[in-house]
Amino acid sequence: MTDLQPLDILRASPLFSGLERTTLERMARALTPERWPKHTEILPAAYTARRFVIIGAGRVKVVVGNARNGRELTLWLLGPGDGLDVVGLLDGQPHAASAWTLDEVQALSGPVPLLREWLERYAPFRLAMYRFVARQLRSLAELAGDLALHDTTTRLARLLLRHVSGHARSRGSNRLYELPHEELAGMIGSVRVVVNRVLARLRRESVIELHAGRVSLIDLNRLLRRAEEHLGQLPVRAADRRRARRK
Repeated sequence: MTDLQPLDILRASPLFSGLERTTLERMARALTPERWPKHTEILPAAYTARRFVIIGAGRVKVVVGNARNGRELTLWLLGPGDGLDVVGLLDGQPHAASAWTLDEVQALSGPVPLLREWLERYAPFRLAMYRFVARQLRSLAELAGDLALHDTTTRLARLLLRHVSGHARSRGSNRLYELPHEELAGMIGSVRVVVNRVLARLRRESVIELHAGRVSLIDLNRLLRRAEEHLGQLPVRAADRRRARRK
């Protein structure tokens, strides 16, 4: 992996768009370049209120886990341009989640008080951070809805629709690229063996292709129907329950 310059990381991040070059240069000098190997914990829960990280290259998952059964739930899958952890940045309290690399990762990090000072000082940075937080809140709302309302097949279909859109998606634009099925399971609150079965069924139905660790869509309309079918059934089932109670 080619070494990225701190200024280039900031210029490529939507979080820092709208800031003048001199401001970005000053920020870049104040941040610490970081490089972590694959499958490394880069931000334990206890440190989320101390350090803020801006990703320059590679993917990072933010997870909560159950130490008793080893299960994990991935809250966010982050990539170049994203920041973590915004929860600790905004409220100053440790976040009950940790961050792990899925690839070799290059990033910049800085103390939370410094980033909070920048939020107060620079309006474009503050606005960009609000938009990023809004996207993360929307993502959490979708995850909560999926877990509460949908079966595993529907949850996986919706995950694929959010991240994959056909054969031509490149490694850089598809954040699910070469992720083990165990990681996909963690993103939808399931387990690997169940996800394996669902992917195999979708492949037999000619909805997807699996090749070299990559999932490609070959029938978008069918996957859309699969993702929406549960929503279509909910009102009918609710009406059926109401009629049953009246009888």
